[in-house]
This record gives sequence, C-alpha cells and structure tokens, in this order.
Amino acid sequence: MGGQQQQQQQLKSPVPKDASTLELLARLERLENIVAAQGAGREGKDADNSGSSFNFNSNSIFNSNFNPRKGAETQAEQSRPVTSRPVPPRLQRLTADALELERSCSDQKLTDSLISEPIIFRTCPIRLAPTQPSYAFQNGLPTSMAGPMDAIKCIWLPRRDEMRIILQKYIADISLFYHIIHVPTVQSLVEDIYAGLEANVRVDVGGILLLLSICASTTYAWSPPDDVRCLFADHVEANAQSTFWIKEALDVIDHAQRTAHASLECIQGLIILFFVFCNHESVSFRARSVFMSAIAMATELSLHRLDDPQGSPMGTLLRMSEAKKEIARRVWWFMVATDWTLAQFNCPQEGFYFIHQNQMAVNKPRNANDEDIMEGVEIIDRPVTEATCISYFVQRIRLAEVCRTLIDRAPLGTPTSESSVYKGILEVDAKLNQFMREVPDFLSLECSHLDNLPITDPRRSPFITAQRYMLNLLLHRQLCKIHLPYLAQGTVDPAYAYSREVCLRSARVVFELDHQLQGECLPFFNSRLRLAMVLRSLFLASIALVLNACLTGDAEDTGEGEDEIAGAWKILHEAQGQFPPAAKLLELSIQILRKYKIKHRALDLLQQQVAGLSPYGETFPMTPESTNHDMRMGEEGSLMFSVLLELH
Repeated sequence: MGGQQQQQQQLKSPVPKDASTLELLARLERLENIVAAQGAGREGKDADNSGSSFNFNSNSIFNSNFNPRKGAETQAEQSRPVTSRPVPPRLQRLTADALELERSCSDQKLTDSLISEPIIFRTCPIRLAPTQPSYAFQNGLPTSMAGPMDAIKCIWLPRRDEMRIILQKYIADISLFYHIIHVPTVQSLVEDIYAGLEANVRVDVGGILLLLSICASTTYAWSPPDDVRCLFADHVEANAQSTFWIKEALDVIDHAQRTAHASLECIQGLIILFFVFCNHESVSFRARSVFMSAIAMATELSLHRLDDPQGSPMGTLLRMSEAKKEIARRVWWFMVATDWTLAQFNCPQEGFYFIHQNQMAVNKPRNANDEDIMEGVEIIDRPVTEATCISYFVQRIRLAEVCRTLIDRAPLGTPTSESSVYKGILEVDAKLNQFMREVPDFLSLECSHLDNLPITDPRRSPFITAQRYMLNLLLHRQLCKIHLPYLAQGTVDPAYAYSREVCLRSARVVFELDHQLQGECLPFFNSRLRLAMVLRSLFLASIALVLNACLTGDAEDTGEGEDEIAGAWKILHEAQGQFPPAAKLLELSIQILRKYKIKHRALDLLQQQVAGLSPYGETFPMTPESTNHDMRMGEEGSLMFSVLLELH
C-alpha cells in the first residue's frame, strides 16, 4: 500500500509556486481534455465505419454480384498503416499504471520464514573445516537435549588469510578458462564478507556461494607445486576437501532458492560449481541442474535483456553500473557458449539448448582486461589481435556459434538422409577451418614467431600459452568428434576418405598439444588431467587412433602408429590417480584393440602398468553385439563408436 502511495505521489505534478503557474496548468488541463475528447470521437467514428464496412464485406461474399477486384481494393485500403496520433500524457500514465499492476501480480512469493530455515556463517582454519559441526545450537544445550527449532545450519569458510591464498590460486591457474569474474571486484568482495563476519552483521548469500565454489574448484585443482603455499599437508589432502566445499555450496544454494535470492555473484558461484561437478563426474544430472539454475537466475535478473534498446522494467538493471553490466555480459555469454557446447555432448541434453539467439539482447563482452573495467571510466574494446585476460573466452564464443549451426541444421524429429547429414558435417568442418584461419596469431598453433617477442609481451605470458592450448584442444576435439563416425567408412569408401584423414590428423594434434604443454613448464600442466574437458579430449583422440589400428591390416602397422597408441595409453594411465574414470577409459580402449587386433604390438608396451587394472580381467563386457566376431568393416567402426557414446 505504501508503495502505491509513493508511486502516485511521484506521478502528481509538482506543486505550483504562484497563481500564474496555477492558471497555466489549468489551461493545459482543459486543452488536454479537449484533445482527449476529440480523439475519442474520432475513434468512435472509425469504429462505426469499420463495423459497417465489415458487415458489407461479409454479406458481399455470398452476393452473386460480388466483385473480387473491388473486394481486394477494399482489403488493401484496410491494410494500410494507420497514422498514429500522439497519446495524451494522462493515458500514458494510466497505461503505465495498469502494466505495473499486471507485473506486480506475477511476482508474489511466500514469506521466507515459512519455507526456509535460518543459516549462519563462521570461519575456522581450512584444514579443520571438514570436521566442524554442521549445526549450531542457540541455547547452548547439547545435541541430545536441544529442541529441533534450536538447531541452526552452520556454513564454514576458511580464515581470511587462507581465503586470499585460495583466491590467488584460482585467479592464476583456473579462472583463465572461464573468466566470468572481475578480479578487483572479487578481491573486494572477500574483504567485505570477512569484515561483515567479524562484525557479526548480515552478509550477502550470493557472495558466500561464490567463495565456497572457488574453494571447491581450487582444492580440486590443487597439485604438488601448490604445496609450497602451506595451506594443506599435501595436495592429496587438498583434493579430498573438494567434496566438502561442494556440500557447503549446495546447502547455500538450497537456502538461496528458499529465500528467492538472485544476484550476479550467486550466478557466478553456480557456474563455477557446475564445472567442479563436471570434473568430478562429467556432465551429470547434478552438473546440468546447477547450470540450469544459473540460467534461471540470470533470466530472473533480466540479464538476457541487458542491452535491450526498449529497456527493461527490472529495477536491478536500471541500477546496474556500466562496469557491472560488462561483468554481467561475460557471465551471460559464458552461459550461452556453454549451453550451445553442451548440446554437442552425449548426454540427455544432446541436440538441445536452452538459450535462443533471437530471445536475448546482450552485447558480446568487450575484449578488455580487468583493470580496464572501472566505475566511471569508459571501457575500451580492444582489437581481438591484442591479448587480454578474456582472449580465449572471446574465441570460445565464436567456436560455440559454429557448433550450434550443426544442431540448427538437423532439428529433432526431422528425418534426414545420410547424405544430408554428411553434407552438414562438411559445412561445419569448413566453418571450423575458417575459424582456425581467423583466430588471433597468439592463439594459433603456428606461433613460432612469438619467440622473437620480448619476454614481457602479453602474448608470451603463461596465461596466453595455457589459453592457446585449451582453445586448440577444443577445436581439434570437435573436428575429431564430428568425423569419427565416418573414420571406418573412409577406409573402404573414397567419399568418406576426407573424414578419416581429418579425424586422425586432429587426434594426433590433441596429443601433440599435450607434449608441447609439457615443455612449457606451466603450473597448469600439473593439474590438466584433473579437468574433464582435457581428459575427455585425450580419450576421444585415443579412440580414433585405436579404431584406426583395428581397421588397418598387419602389413600397414608401423612403429609410429604403435608409439601413438602407447603414448595415448601412457597419458590415460598417468591420469588414473587424478581422474578416477580414466582407468575405465583406458581399459576400454585396450580391450577394443585386444578384441580386434590380438597380436598388435602396442598391447605389450603397457602390459605391466595396466596389469590387474580391470575387475573384469580378460572378458571386459562391451556390448551384446560385440560377441560376434564376423562383422564387416563398417560394423566394427559402428560398434566401437557406440561404446564411445556410452562414456563420452
């Protein structure tokens, strides 16, 4: 009620200061009424004419003397655009009030206390956090004596100095691949939250979720070189803590949903947590649920209308500074690129994405460094040829747009011929190659000229080197993936020979990239195998090499081919301790080659390393059809590809 009175007061004219002003306002009011009355009279006349014209035309349809030409002329006259008249201010105000009332009816929520429980936040040494109680009791009684209403959910965070170290690790080694944060803003957020906790005042739930997600991501990626930071006994202890921070983050997400909390920081936390889930269990239902929550919260804040020329009724956008809007553009477009990329994965979301390009009005993020984004300062959009902290991100958006075209070309439920499908594959292949040619030189594989640049040049920074590795890994993974179904056919049908060539070439590039990264001595190299996207790319490439080995005759086997397969298996074997599914992926590829090329010499190179790896021994189950050894060449390729689909 108070809000409506305040709104009505805002709509009233200012109080006049003298009699002449009163007289002028009265004359304007009378003139407004006259114009409104004349407009209503014209509308009534037009309505009468329109009604009589309608009756005449409808009767003429059944008249034997009906003239189609005359009817067409009449219809053309009616279809002419009507010249709009200025709407009186009073009618504009009434319309605005009516629309505001309609919007108020669509945003009703229950009282928070009815569906949510209180929650408190506390700090402790990070190594002790997993052992702390999950609930605190207000009356100080022991658990057995306290009533259920006395228990309050307690969320633990590291100490302030420890959180600074965690954030430093996140910025240096993790954020470079999904730079959805603004480093100075997050650093200030850490100080504000801990100041609030120390003062025992309310802190932002979204900010808490962001910090917890950063803890979960950083502890998961903690590697031996990070032990010098002295936060944990060793990297093993740090890695084991990741699931604890995931549980803490999920509890905060539940509280945020129950209290209808929505903020940009909360969305950032959801996105980071989504990637943590992907690293733990691939693109699982839990991971996708967290990501969909991020999209829902973003639309609740109208981020999809961030740059809508017609404006947005949401007050959050109206109050958002230009610097924060730029961060929001990063967040939104990262969700868009991820959504379109997920549609390529073999999961229930395959072939489907949530965000449609025609249903959003958001400019792409500027190619700007974090220090370029400051309140009250114009943000300069640097050319893509200039290396920045989001250079990889900008290109990842372009790559996602290319991948989306393959989905749009083959709508679900629409029958398509094999030739039409393959034509679409070749079109996407052409776009991916065009993307490869247009990528900035410092992100291209052909970058040997960078060695001539000063060591201080941003294009030679470890940040850009890691981004170059990841971008080309994703690019050649995509090329390998779209051509893999045709690799087997390419050995017998010249029409698909190109696919076989591209698939094998991209598979070899994936492993060559890994060897090059090892020579760079980057901190990221030590934790790369804990990233699901990296390991899945390596596994996909190894499947292509193994499949090719199964298809070639013994006379065609070369030492180079054996070394390729053995090298791929060696990487997967090394990853077992960092990424548990790697053991299953390795054993699958070994069993495939063993089934179809029993005497292949590459099988002996890792025999001791993989001994006893599989609980299935020599009879690892494949698919029901795999018991048939009398299969044609194409059927062998289809079988092994179906195995890939089950895991990839």
